[in-house]
Amino acid sequence: MTLLQYEIFKEVIELGSFTKAGDKLGLTQSAVSHAVKSLEAELDLTLLKRGRSGVSLTFEGKRILTYIRQILNLTEKMKQEAGRLNGLEIGTIRIGTFPSVSAYLLPSIIEKFHSTFPSIQVEFFEGGYHELRQMLSSNAIDIGFLTTNHAENLDFIPLFDDHLHIILPDSHPLKNEKQVSVQDIAAEPFIMPKAGCDDLIKELFKSNNLKPNVYCEIADNQTIIAMVQKNLGISIVPEIVMHAAKDLASAELKEESYRTVGLALPDLDTVSPAVAAFIELTRSMINRKK
Repeated sequence: MTLLQYEIFKEVIELGSFTKAGDKLGLTQSAVSHAVKSLEAELDLTLLKRGRSGVSLTFEGKRILTYIRQILNLTEKMKQEAGRLNGLEIGTIRIGTFPSVSAYLLPSIIEKFHSTFPSIQVEFFEGGYHELRQMLSSNAIDIGFLTTNHAENLDFIPLFDDHLHIILPDSHPLKNEKQVSVQDIAAEPFIMPKAGCDDLIKELFKSNNLKPNVYCEIADNQTIIAMVQKNLGISIVPEIVMHAAKDLASAELKEESYRTVGLALPDLDTVSPAVAAFIELTRSMINRKK
């Protein structure tokens, strides 16, 4: 068994096809298929289900993939450590992030990271809190932005508290209020965010014995802002996206509510040099903004 076989197998699973894996690795489809069949033969296991709709893991394949990812991760850490010992910063880092961080925080961090460590390749994976936690637990990504409430069983580095704010159309009667209570808006058409701080918002209403009058649920923050601008409802968004809502009226919540955003990873004590560099740079940039 070889590291190339492991890498090929991982890419086939992540990309969902032999052809796509071959394109990424610069191999023919037949070479990819041969490598996977050889791995199955050496392990005496069927790792993949092959069908017209693509490939999927067998039960045995799921178990083996866990070990393959661990081997590849350790190999990557060894390469990075060797590079560091030689005075070089090299390697790959896989970062998971949720939409508001992707849009409003990550670009400036990555710009600085690329300029400081140009030889470190960065791969991005975007998803909701639960998806990111699963990816971290399975070693599909090295590090991810998460909130405290969703980082259980992971090491967590808090970065900042992201307070919730109400956004309203300019024509709204409460537009000049500095603080607004959820009691004041419970009956109004409400645009509920998805795959982000919706759990926090729902808990906010529930703890005040209220039920929001949900007009629609939307995942994209820019779309939420546009809907509010068109007077289709009001919403509650995290502070991190407030600069994108500068044309709207906004107010602080009387019932203070926030999420703690930070970096989560499987084991802080065994991070690669590239991940350690990303953590240090991210903390430094966030601290300067506070």
